[in-house]
Amino acid sequence: MAKITFKNVYLRIPLIGQSRLFQKKNEKKFTKENLGSSKEVVGNTVYSKILDNLNFECVDGDNIALMGHNGSGKTTLLKVIAKIYHPSSGQIDIEGSVSSLLDVNSILNTDCTGYENIKLFWLHHNKSVDLNSLISSVEEFSELGDFLKMPVKIYSSGMSARLLFSLTTFIKPDILLTDEGIAAGDEAFKKKSKRLMDEYLDSSKIKFFASHSFDFIKKNCNKMFLMKKGSITIFNSIDEGLNYYNSSLYNSNID
Repeated sequence: MAKITFKNVYLRIPLIGQSRLFQKKNEKKFTKENLGSSKEVVGNTVYSKILDNLNFECVDGDNIALMGHNGSGKTTLLKVIAKIYHPSSGQIDIEGSVSSLLDVNSILNTDCTGYENIKLFWLHHNKSVDLNSLISSVEEFSELGDFLKMPVKIYSSGMSARLLFSLTTFIKPDILLTDEGIAAGDEAFKKKSKRLMDEYLDSSKIKFFASHSFDFIKKNCNKMFLMKKGSITIFNSIDEGLNYYNSSLYNSNID
């Protein structure tokens, strides 16, 4: 059984202290007209409310489309579930193993070699698979060869994606987090990886997909979390959620 529970979860970060741009007289304009999260001023500091009082529960069988405008908090929410970020306040309970296909810099240590990243990834996942088997699988599937002995910071974006994809898809998680910002390398590698990706998706009990592909969402999701300025509206009907996402009601006062 897998389960995710958020109770009154906030994440806010200070943007700036004293500045002419963020003076009290500009607070209303800054808060309501700038793209991204909601803002609040406490004393002389402006805070960005990246996640704003989130309350929800996910259980086995939830395939969730995570949608929203740029800066609405989608990727941040995934990183909080993955324990990359920690909330400012609130309670989060997660039952089950978590694996994520997020942006490369969130998962890989670019100063470490490919092999060192394999071991770090293995340690992070509580040694849930045999290390030697994981190394062999990544070597074979990524086709990175001697580049696995080199620091990831010299990799191209496609090479980094190959390593990340090869690592994460050989871990069979209870909870899967995916961000549309991650690409699995070039076209040849995408074709090679399709079968593995299908198996990877099927093995997970709870799935989050941050995507703007309506066709993908309709095919793979049964629930939508629609984010706006750090808050979430939950739809149990994908069609209802997509209709609201395209409506003037949602799109008003975003930027």
